[in-house]
Amino acid sequence: MRHAREHGYPVPEVFEVAPDSLVIERIEGRTMLEAVFAEPDTLEENTRLLVELHDALHRIEAPKGLPSFGEGDRLLHLDLHPANVILSPAGPVVIDWANARRGEPLLDVVYTWIIVATSNGAGRLARDFVEIFLGHFDRDELLAHVPLAAKHRLADENVLDEERVRIRALAAAAGSGG
Repeated sequence: MRHAREHGYPVPEVFEVAPDSLVIERIEGRTMLEAVFAEPDTLEENTRLLVELHDALHRIEAPKGLPSFGEGDRLLHLDLHPANVILSPAGPVVIDWANARRGEPLLDVVYTWIIVATSNGAGRLARDFVEIFLGHFDRDELLAHVPLAAKHRLADENVLDEERVRIRALAAAAGSGG
């Protein structure tokens, strides 16, 4: 988070890091997810904002020593979805950096796709979000990264069984070009 902030990326300020805790700046505002549910007509605007946050993040070289996720040297969040963006009065702020890695930016984009498309409660708004979001990227380039991103997501012990079924289905459809 400190590295991202030093590069002008919108993250909370880190005050203290201990082996079992992290003290960070409190950010006021609702999440992008809450905003979209409260005002569905903001879906396209918020989706574009998330694409911009991905683009800005992926211009940052990852700090030395950050574990890798695939090839590449860019800073990845690997949990950058609407529930992890707070829309503060000062602008968007990205939270929840526990999964940050170095790697190929398209893996981060695919990870967002998988999370939004397969999470519990993913309904019409999520499907619309995914279609708008993916429209900003080359679909063929993204498809090449689905197997690794899906495998990594499936290894997360916090993923529910019903989400695992949807992740496997998404990966199978992506493998067939769908």
